[in-house]
Amino acid sequence: MNKHFKKRQPASVRPLTTAFLILVLVASSINMAQAGRAEVKPAYALVNCRIFPVAQPVIEKGTIVIRDGLIEAVGPAGKIQIPEDAELIEASGLNAYPGLISAHTNLFLETKEQSQTATPEEYLEALSQPAEPKEFPWLQIVEKIKPKKQTVEAYHRAGITTVVVAPHEGIFQGQSVVLNLNSDQVSKMVLAQPWALHINFTTERGVYPSSPMGTLAFLRQKFYDTQHYSQHLQKYRQSPQFLKRPEYDPFLEALLPFVIDKKPIVFQCNNLEEIKRALKLIKEFKLNAVLTGCNEAWRVSQQLKSASIPLLVTLDFRPPASSVYAQQGQAIREKAEKELYPANASNLAKEKINFSLTSFGLNDTNFVKNLRAAIKAGLPADQALRALTIEPARTLGLDKQLGSLEPGKIANLILTKGELFDEKTSIVKVMVDGTLFTYEEKGQ
Repeated sequence: MNKHFKKRQPASVRPLTTAFLILVLVASSINMAQAGRAEVKPAYALVNCRIFPVAQPVIEKGTIVIRDGLIEAVGPAGKIQIPEDAELIEASGLNAYPGLISAHTNLFLETKEQSQTATPEEYLEALSQPAEPKEFPWLQIVEKIKPKKQTVEAYHRAGITTVVVAPHEGIFQGQSVVLNLNSDQVSKMVLAQPWALHINFTTERGVYPSSPMGTLAFLRQKFYDTQHYSQHLQKYRQSPQFLKRPEYDPFLEALLPFVIDKKPIVFQCNNLEEIKRALKLIKEFKLNAVLTGCNEAWRVSQQLKSASIPLLVTLDFRPPASSVYAQQGQAIREKAEKELYPANASNLAKEKINFSLTSFGLNDTNFVKNLRAAIKAGLPADQALRALTIEPARTLGLDKQLGSLEPGKIANLILTKGELFDEKTSIVKVMVDGTLFTYEEKGQ
């Protein structure tokens, strides 16, 4: 610190300095708010906008009334009474949509990177050491997330107002949380905690299971162990006399709500074979399951159609490393990335398979670009909208709160200049939980 700052100021100077600092802080806060300024009022009335409610036909010129963070009324302009205390938002020329939902992200999670101070020898030694298994089914990922304002704003500009944040390490990865992107404070963002247990068909380096079939056997054994553990617990609780007390197992305790009570389990399926393995486990143990990833779902569409299991389809078009399209040379891989994988959602839609779209594996910019590519590859725009609103809301069990513009639902919506999926469209206003964020249009 500069030594001059340590000198005590004369008493006559201090009040003036304090007042000056206050003015600077106020001015700074005003400037910070201009980029994506957030406002909260008791009531708003969005008037003269074109409304895409999703659950109802398009309203060409309508009004949406929001009060206390909820939608109070939606309808044609002449049929909705505007409350006297509502702040009017003139939305002529703008389109109103429900806020988009990405039902699988790793948002706000810090990744562990190799230390910059490690020497090459230390790094190689670390690689040679047997890895510790990373199985934490009890992990509550809400305890690990660190929201950032700039990330929230980036997702707003992509139209996303609600996300599922899922853990991303190990086989039994832990439990996800559903967040509304209304701020950078976790306590205000949580919609559902926990939502689901996440499982990945990965392998472990240097420890069991170290092969895909080993992972499948490991999962099956844990599910069987949980069933036996539950049966022993029930018998002991009903009649503990002359019965050995079950030994407490935190791993199996964490699995009980999902294997026995049938809370949601999400299987991450990075290729065709993993989808098949997940379907077998789901049928064998009668699990309440969701499949995520699924960018090769079109290759097993008939089995998925018969199983009728919710799908969270990523818009990441990179062929999985284990896919046949990634193992036959660069030309085939690039062709698949440009043609086959963008058509995945379209092919599912043709088979009348319900699915949600997610940003899993992508940043906000690539999400928007790939979403438009999926539409260009044949996915109808109205189905793309449903796959990012009402369909994920149903999968999350939150369709009474999210996914469409209807009275009584949470006021999550976006106002766009242009139709949502057009290349030149700008998102100019975003509302999450009734908090209004205003953004500049592109080019301004």
